[in-house]
Amino acid sequence: MTRFTRLTMLSAMAAGVVACGGGAQLGGGEEGAAQAAFQASKPMGRTGRTSQKLLDKALASGAVNVTLTAKCTQGGKATLKADLTQVGQNGAIHYSVTYDDCSEDGRNEYNGTMAASMRFDADLSLGTLSFITTMKGKLTIEGEVSDFIDADVTLTMDFNATSARAGNVQLVLDGTVKTSTGSYTYANESLSITAGELPGA
Repeated sequence: MTRFTRLTMLSAMAAGVVACGGGAQLGGGEEGAAQAAFQASKPMGRTGRTSQKLLDKALASGAVNVTLTAKCTQGGKATLKADLTQVGQNGAIHYSVTYDDCSEDGRNEYNGTMAASMRFDADLSLGTLSFITTMKGKLTIEGEVSDFIDADVTLTMDFNATSARAGNVQLVLDGTVKTSTGSYTYANESLSITAGELPGA
């Protein structure tokens, strides 16, 4: 892996470890489940000093096994562990994220561990860059919403959407997200969800 590719991947992950205690069950059907998955995958603190300092240390050490821990925006923390020797044929980096009372919206906290992989898909003719994250695992949500997501799903979004904390975000989902109220299956389904919110039942 070239140093540039490594820098790009690690920067995205360090900028992108994220996610969000009882309350109502998660509402919104398949859109609500998609919003919860997005909250658990979206970048944390793109300008966060903690994650950047850890990234700088990891790069300076030349380490291939990287552990990054950063504070979540509204409390708690998230820890990412990656083995950079295990790069997929499509350039995917495989890692896990452990959420410890991690809150991005100040109203809900995520706990648990999610196995994930991340890669980019560039369309040079259109000048677009997509961010593709595959997530598998179970997280609990506590706060205004009291529920869980059990995910085995791939999220594809425009790279700029990864830092969205409000407003509409376009996602393409493929896979399954289960909550206490149902199991939702997506077959490369395009959805418009609201970033930074979790709908209550």
